[in-house]
Amino acid sequence: MSSVNEKSGDRRIRRTKRIFKTHFISLIREKGYKNVTVTDIVGRADYNRSTFYLYFKDKEDLAEELVTEVLDELNKSFRRPFEDTMIVDYKLILPTSNTFFQHIYEHKYFYGLLKLEDTIPGFREKFLNKFKEIFYAITYINNENKEINLDHFNTYKMYGSYGVLLEWIEGGCIKSPEEIAENLLEIFKTKEILFKLK
Repeated sequence: MSSVNEKSGDRRIRRTKRIFKTHFISLIREKGYKNVTVTDIVGRADYNRSTFYLYFKDKEDLAEELVTEVLDELNKSFRRPFEDTMIVDYKLILPTSNTFFQHIYEHKYFYGLLKLEDTIPGFREKFLNKFKEIFYAITYINNENKEINLDHFNTYKMYGSYGVLLEWIEGGCIKSPEEIAENLLEIFKTKEILFKLK
């Protein structure tokens, strides 16, 4: 019986914290991070201050947990489709199986904080560092099965993808996750591109 009560209590705690985080995001989007107070958060969430302080020391503690939680899930979402394989062929990846872009789409209001001038302090840096961590865990292999360990190659792929993601987020994620995944996969599969100057 106690384990059932514990699970129920855990669910209630997660639900309460999720409510605080959801309203915190909305308030930052409306007022900017610096202007959001604990009073604002508890008022919007319809809880009292004592409930807030039961789970968080202050709004900075709430912000830290929110960013860490979502970025950890970002990492997991990238790895999820590849859990059963060590080597991945871009040509065999289906855009519909890309949980990484689905994760960003499902959390687009949170990631929309990236485009705000007055956003959570350090958020952009943490997002970029997590993105680097994800990409730099990849070792690319060419057609001759030789490993390519060039830092510049990883940086090129990572910053290109990062730019595409930022444009998608700043545009309100109008395109579907599948469209973005398909576009990037086509870019990654392209070896040579002809171009001409205007």
